Formats: sequence, C-alpha cells, structure tokens
Amino acid sequence: MSLANNAALLEKMAVRWMQNRPLNSSTEIRITRLCSQRCRQCNVYNRRTVPASLDLKRFRLIASRMRDYGAYVGLISGGEPLLAADLEEILLEAKRTFSVAVTLVTGLYHRPELVERVARVAMDNEINIQTSLDGLGPLGDDLRGVADFSATVTDRMRRIARIRANSASRSLLYANIVINNRNLEQVPRLLKVIAECGWQATVGLYHTLTKTTRQDDELILRPGPSLSRVLRLISQSPIVLNLKSFVRGIEQAARGNYPRSCPYLDAPLLSTRTVIMEDGQVYLCRGEPIGNIFQQDLSEIFSGPAYRERLDEYRHCPGCWASCYAERYLLFHPPSFGDLMDTLLKVYHLRRGFHFPRRPGNREAKS
Repeated sequence: MSLANNAALLEKMAVRWMQNRPLNSSTEIRITRLCSQRCRQCNVYNRRTVPASLDLKRFRLIASRMRDYGAYVGLISGGEPLLAADLEEILLEAKRTFSVAVTLVTGLYHRPELVERVARVAMDNEINIQTSLDGLGPLGDDLRGVADFSATVTDRMRRIARIRANSASRSLLYANIVINNRNLEQVPRLLKVIAECGWQATVGLYHTLTKTTRQDDELILRPGPSLSRVLRLISQSPIVLNLKSFVRGIEQAARGNYPRSCPYLDAPLLSTRTVIMEDGQVYLCRGEPIGNIFQQDLSEIFSGPAYRERLDEYRHCPGCWASCYAERYLLFHPPSFGDLMDTLLKVYHLRRGFHFPRRPGNREAKS
C-alpha cells in the first residue's frame, strides 16, 4: 500500500474505533452456491437461493458498498466460482475494490481450458489463487465426492504454476489441507505433492462452525502420537504458510480445549471476518445472518441490533480453532516474541511474493 493508502487506513481505523464498529479487514464473498464437488464436510450445494450465482451487476453493488465502508482483503469463493458466468469480470471488479489483496478460492475441478483462462486473468492482476487438496487417490475421491479428484486438481495446479513461472506475476498459489481423522496419515504426502506442483500450502482442521459446514463423525480430528508427529512436520515445512502458533493450537483444539480468544470480541477492529453469500446475506461465523448487503449498507449492518446480538452470543461460545478466524486473531496477537518474529517473517514473504526457481514437473505422485 502507498503512503496515502496507509494514511487513509489509519484514519478509517480511528473512525471505526470511535464508532465502535469493526474495520472489516477481511471479506469473503461467495458468488455462487453451485459446486462441481460433493465434499463430505460441506453442504453449500444444498442451498436453494435464486438466482444461484451473483451476476456482475449485483456484484458491483456489493463492491460499491464495500468500498464505501472500507475494503482491504477479499476472497472470492463459492461453491465453485468457476461455475459463475461473470467470474472474470467479477475478479477485475474485486481487484478494484480490495486495497490489500484478493484471493480466488476454487476447487479447480473443472475443464483445463477454463482453469487456465481464469488463472491468466488472476496472474495478470496479482490475484492469489487458493485451492484444496485433502486426499490422494481413493481417499480424495471419498472426501470430495468426485472421481479422480487428486489427479484432476494436481494437473490444474501444475498448469497454473507453469503460467505463473512464465510471467512476472507475484500472485500467491496455495493449497489448503483440511486435516481430519481420515486423511491424517496422508498429510506428509499431500505436502510433498503440493510442493512438487510448485505451490505453497496451508492447513486447517475439520470443523462444523459455519452455515455451510456439516457434521461427519468420521472426520473429527483426534489427539494422539500420529497427530503430534504430523504437526511437527507441518511446523518444519518450508512451504506451509500458517503461523506456528496456529499449528501448535491444533493439538489443543483436537482435545476439545479451545483457546479462549475470539476475534470478534477480543480484536473487533482488525481481526474480524465477514462472509457475504450469493443472496446478499451477511454472516460472521456462528449464527444467523446479521443483515443483507442488497438491502442495507455495511455501516447500517454493523450498527444494527443483529450484529450486537451476535456479539453477545459469542460471549458464551464454546470456542473454535478454525484457521480463517483463529489465525486472524493470532496475526495481531502473537503469544510470544518468537511467534512475533514468525509472524513478521511470514508477512514479509507474503508481501514480496513467492517465486520458485524451477518449473514444476509433470510427474503425478502415486497415490
């Protein structure tokens, strides 16, 4: 960000602090409920909103209201955003809206020519791409509910990495692994495959926190020697972007002993995260929507009774360790000096962008 943008951000922070409203530093906009996968941990494809996807006109209304309130980090997701007809134009509008970073969150389970076309738009506009790789071979097919999951997704990852390698783009490419009791033993191999594809990695743990996640007892992560061993490997991996303080907390969370910190209560100015669904409904994490961005602007939503009621409910929350919420809090509240240095190093590398010295190979790791 430029000096002028930094000054504007500080001014906006001061105003929001005086108004007792969040800065709304991060916003995920789910532009469609349509999806090309049937994941065991997700039920987004069961939604019945009409229309199923945002078109460019309605996305521009959201973007306008985001800019009026303040828009910093944006994630464009779904469902599967590749199924939204206006995706490429939406990405360009998002780039004009969010001043710090934009990330396309996609499963990549789609035709290679469309994946490559959208990837070029992202690379040309410094838009990051996040995908998911939770399992290899039959396990991946079971977790994601589709055939040839890992072979398809890793092929698309390699294609995108080649596009990036042949450009000057600083777009970040990273694959998320949702660690669960079914895929724990595959995590080391998953990290290896992600690195071979030329991507970075993040990890999270299976949860049923949000409106589109669902309960599956087989996926609940359990503590034990295997988890401890895998977490040590994750902490030492050079491709993992997560804060080490977050990785440490996964074992504690698996025991059901969630750290007692909530970004919405303990750091409401900087650490909040808002989710806007394809029908305009605005969510925090747990609970019902706090408003609809097609009917209200964000200032009205964050001043309204539904927002205050949700915060009161969170005072009695049993806690969580979902990366999109807990890690946002840890980013601004490192538990120790060592964690502070880890945070600063991660932020430094993210701002510079990651460049890989070699082109990814075409060999598919056996699964």
